[in-house]
Amino acid sequence: MMLTGHNYIAGETSAEGSETFYSVEPRSKSRGEQAFTSATEAEVARAAAAALAARQQMRGFSSARIADLLDEIAVQIGALGDDLLRTADRETGLGLPRLTGERDRATGQIRAFAELLREGSYLRAIINSGPPSIRQMQFPLGPVAIFAASNFPFAFAVAGGDSASALAAGCPIVVKAHPGHPATSELFAQAMTAAVAAQGFPPGAFSMLQGAGIDVGQWLAAQEAIEAVGFTGSLRGGRAIYDAAAARPRPIPVYAEMGSINPVVITQAALAARSEAIAAGLVGSVTLGSGQFCTNPGLVLLEDSPASQDFIRNVSAKMGAAPAGVLLNEAVAAGLASAVGQTQANPQVSLLAGGEPSVGEAFSYENTVLQTRAAAIRADQKLQTEHFGPVTLFVLCEDAEDLRATINALEGNLTSTLHAEADEAVADLLSLLREKAGRVLWNDFPTGVAVVPAMQHGGPYPATTAPATTSVGTNAIYRFMRPIAFQNLPDALLPAPLQDANPLGILRLVDGEYTQAPLV
Repeated sequence: MMLTGHNYIAGETSAEGSETFYSVEPRSKSRGEQAFTSATEAEVARAAAAALAARQQMRGFSSARIADLLDEIAVQIGALGDDLLRTADRETGLGLPRLTGERDRATGQIRAFAELLREGSYLRAIINSGPPSIRQMQFPLGPVAIFAASNFPFAFAVAGGDSASALAAGCPIVVKAHPGHPATSELFAQAMTAAVAAQGFPPGAFSMLQGAGIDVGQWLAAQEAIEAVGFTGSLRGGRAIYDAAAARPRPIPVYAEMGSINPVVITQAALAARSEAIAAGLVGSVTLGSGQFCTNPGLVLLEDSPASQDFIRNVSAKMGAAPAGVLLNEAVAAGLASAVGQTQANPQVSLLAGGEPSVGEAFSYENTVLQTRAAAIRADQKLQTEHFGPVTLFVLCEDAEDLRATINALEGNLTSTLHAEADEAVADLLSLLREKAGRVLWNDFPTGVAVVPAMQHGGPYPATTAPATTSVGTNAIYRFMRPIAFQNLPDALLPAPLQDANPLGILRLVDGEYTQAPLV
């Protein structure tokens, strides 16, 4: 497919603005050839209006019809072929193997939502026969604004999990593409626009807007037609969108995933049993993808001991010996250098390895190890700042009580991890770690998020703005739905999933029992 550099608004391309920008190849810092036009405020408004018009039609569409659209999107993405992989690699430097797997993940989660819709129980149909007769199910919120992430150009971008879950819920979407990979975003927009047309959906079901600055996103979040926002990115960006949505005359929910330091606790017994294996696993996790994962283990807590000191020296040596990877773009590189500099400004922090941008043509940063004491991290909240890159901070605790006090002082995270032995009395540690994260790991590492129904990819603030929700797995659909209860309505006026005959044959909760049987 040919690139235009335009925005995609309800089935048509549009380039009314005068501001343009280019992608940058992170390995060479060279500028791409295609200019991309930032959307104007009028174009943003037109996309939102088209999404609202599409909502009026889509509210009557069956789950099966929406599932067909999702399957068609997956087919159209597959039809992009290797051109999609090569384009994304040029814009992100992530490498073809990683991107091939991520494409499979993206299309897999789209198809998983299609299967969910066809099975039907996601509607959470609940019937209390009464009197009074009360029947409840889930309905779509309406048009959703999606903000694409930089580090997952497939899985959390134009056709990623946020977009798939919103469409699965029956919501039209307007996607703000990430300026780090605009060509990749346009290819996805072409595929999704083709799928919408092929399945006979209203064209406003999908729009994609380009923009290098913050204006386009701010305009989009302020549109009256938008009913919710899905965001994956930085704390600063997510909080700005959250505040803007809250300041609207009619506030709307913002489901923002904003990063995490993902604390890892290692007991002395675990070090005695398998120190080398833990060190190798930790280094592999911290450096995976040049550390550009929201689940990167950025904080490691241990009780101070000779074994802990040996472990830290081993990890530092391994980190220093591992080659530095490519960072996504200049903004990531600058943000990482700033965050590490802020941490090093604390006099209680020691630099053990790395700590500087790598020498060479690419955007890159040395694999970095920092160390501090538990009292310091409790005294300085800035030491809990995310380092979005191959960086981890060791925290040495005086004793078990100091360790527990430090865990209590941590902010919310996406994950928390405990490395311990099965015969240790660590239930209290697990209980503390549970309060700080949405996913708790045992003798594992947090990078690598399984796209399965049981996954919880969320956590207390500042990891997310909505800790009761997930952005990975099929439960992500409920961010963009709301329950409506009907009391004493005649059967013929009820939505099909709530009618006595259960014409869809779905699983329902009827008077406290799950059943697919019709009401007698």
